[in-house]
Amino acid sequence: MKKNGFVFIESVTVILVVVLSLTLLISSYALVTRKSKENEYYDLPSDKYLLYVIGNLGQNNEEYTNTNNGTFKADKNTCSTYMNKRITDCKSVFENNNMIYYMVIKNLNEQLKRDKNPTEIYDSGTIEYLKTLKRCTNSEDVSCKDNYVVGVFYRNNKYYYVSLEL
Repeated sequence: MKKNGFVFIESVTVILVVVLSLTLLISSYALVTRKSKENEYYDLPSDKYLLYVIGNLGQNNEEYTNTNNGTFKADKNTCSTYMNKRITDCKSVFENNNMIYYMVIKNLNEQLKRDKNPTEIYDSGTIEYLKTLKRCTNSEDVSCKDNYVVGVFYRNNKYYYVSLEL
């Protein structure tokens, strides 16, 4: 009795099971590594505290609301223009804390769905971080907050991101 057909079908079945198992293992590994990077580079407590302190210094956030359609973005070269009421020497604050950007984003969902490309305002790493933040799905829900203060830091050749809800 020949069993060549049975051996062939059994081999194909074993190969399919192994391929499916490896595919699931690799996708799970990719998810775990992505989540671990988020824990390592996102929302460090010291960075959150710095954003909180800057946000509570001096003036309230009214000076930011009319800038760039509800989005305010400052770096060490432009911070004196926008933040002079809040911090007298903001350039040294940016440099001493390795801060690249300080942003106030009104309506995050709208900013990410802009008619224009969001990369005109934000770099790609910041966009990926903003996508991890909680967004309002129902624009009529008044209890949902979609406004954030976001900070981007650069230390040890790595970018760190942090945010606070307004």
